[in-house]
Amino acid sequence: MELEQQFELPVAPDAVWPAFQDLELLVTCLPGASLTGPAVDGALPMRFEVKLGPIAAVFVGTGRVTLDQSARSGQFEGTASDKRTNSRVRGEAHFQLEPLPPVEPTEGKSTAGSVVKVRVDYNLTGSLAQFSRAGLVRELASALTAQFASNLAKRLPEKAPEAAAQSLSSPRPATPETNSISLGKLLISLLRTRWKTLWRK
Repeated sequence: MELEQQFELPVAPDAVWPAFQDLELLVTCLPGASLTGPAVDGALPMRFEVKLGPIAAVFVGTGRVTLDQSARSGQFEGTASDKRTNSRVRGEAHFQLEPLPPVEPTEGKSTAGSVVKVRVDYNLTGSLAQFSRAGLVRELASALTAQFASNLAKRLPEKAPEAAAQSLSSPRPATPETNSISLGKLLISLLRTRWKTLWRK
């Protein structure tokens, strides 16, 4: 299955790109994800925890990242499995960082921004595969992308690339508050939004 998402950041691409080279930073910005050790021959050991109502899954596996510095793009590919639900996922994520047209705020100073375009191709098997039906995974992916973008935006400085590199290299908490997620809560939020839309019609 293929998913396409994109989000905007209020920071110029030159200041955003260093973050995409800091894998630890990216992982801490993704709810439920964590690194379980150092890279081995380029492979990153990872863990991703999700909870959907009474079902809790812990996917453990490895991922590999390749970057194209000149194009400000890259690819993440990995595999993981959850023993409790006997489910397995394999996928690839391609991302592209592009500049946004400058915005002229009321103060008269031009503000630069960036857009991150993501295309994901994945295959989910096992008992959790049933949740990939009826567009549920797409809606959850949208919610996850929004949370990831919000967390990343908070970590990026609105300054020059040199300041960005200095900020990204600063110490980070081992277990940030954003590094957990309940898909049940996301579902409730999505259902409320859909109900409001139907009620207005």
